[in-house]
Amino acid sequence: MHNICGLDFGTSNTISTVYKDGKTVMVPFESNSKSLPSSVFFPFEEIDKPIYGDLATNTYVNNGYGRYMKSFKRILGTQFFEQGTALKPGTNIYFHDIIVNYLKHVKNTTEEFLGGETDYVVVGKPVRLSDKENGENSGIGQLESILKNVGYKNYSFLEEPIAAAYYHKDRIENKSLAIVADLGGGTCDFTIVEINENKKDLNILATSGVSLGGTDIDSNFALEVFFPELGYKTLDKFKGLTLPALPYRLASDWNKITTSLYTKKTEFLVRKMINNAKHKEKVIQLKSLIENKKAHSLLNQIEQTKIKLSETDILNFKSEFISNASLDISKSLLEDSIHTIVTKIIKTANDCCKLAGVNENAINYLILTGGTSKMPLVKQLFEETFYKAKLIENNAMDSVALGLLEKAKKDMNL
Repeated sequence: MHNICGLDFGTSNTISTVYKDGKTVMVPFESNSKSLPSSVFFPFEEIDKPIYGDLATNTYVNNGYGRYMKSFKRILGTQFFEQGTALKPGTNIYFHDIIVNYLKHVKNTTEEFLGGETDYVVVGKPVRLSDKENGENSGIGQLESILKNVGYKNYSFLEEPIAAAYYHKDRIENKSLAIVADLGGGTCDFTIVEINENKKDLNILATSGVSLGGTDIDSNFALEVFFPELGYKTLDKFKGLTLPALPYRLASDWNKITTSLYTKKTEFLVRKMINNAKHKEKVIQLKSLIENKKAHSLLNQIEQTKIKLSETDILNFKSEFISNASLDISKSLLEDSIHTIVTKIIKTANDCCKLAGVNENAINYLILTGGTSKMPLVKQLFEETFYKAKLIENNAMDSVALGLLEKAKKDMNL
């Protein structure tokens, strides 16, 4: 029996699926969770023994002494991939090696569960991983290099929305049209598929994708709703203009915190901003956030607030990083702050229909998958756009990984 695997390496979480004892199974990670958050913590006292997943985040937010990173998949295909980053003074690491070590942890956990080496893995990839599509410095070229260094000997790639279509194909009637919207943390990807008469395969009419996702939503939410409390859009008392936005944009981006926020250059700029600020007490809070390297902690609190607003209309936000204790955050504030991003995501879905040569009204099924699809505004706008389609959202967090394994089974005639 071949040991086969489906690997969904995501911006926010990673899922590994295997075919074991004739059954499809999701590999259990920490605390038997079926997913492993894409985060890492390097403890300063044991810098060569990184911690992964929720344990990494919990260690960091509970004042762990070390370096924390999250959503590092988004580094693929960017200028930062070839650059090193300092873990602590005198100790640097390349992003290539950070991702290799993370995926080695995933592979080792998977193979311990299987009881043997992986013979074949189908790896999910976004429709648009980077602006440069081919070559060793493209996102896909870098991912291939990573997989080889991890130790995968036989692998293939499959676009993530097509993987979700494989998982859901038995729920779709023959000769029907479906749009699959895989709305993840780093990208939103789409495919238009037609189900063949015997349901054994898919007719892929078009794919499209955009490098926007849940992390961009978190960033805009932070900037527009929370960071004014730290001086964002505060006036320069001498020039009458708003203070530079750059430190706030860096502090709102999971990866730019790692690559660009905690630098002498940024610290110098913020000190200058304090001297010029009309409300310097706000900017002093930003300075403290940077000096204590707590931007990830604040972003984590903001992300959890976003998630909670899927279940309630308003809540009070309290944080040790923001002095305003009466900060009420409403669902409408969240939706106003992210509407532009969500509109761009919907437009990409419309473009996919145009590429397929079909009208939105001709779509019979709307398949939503990925964590961003859980947001009420996102779901509402997709249902309004494809109002004639039947909604399918079963296993929204897992369908890509499960579909990757279905493709692996098909490839190996299992």
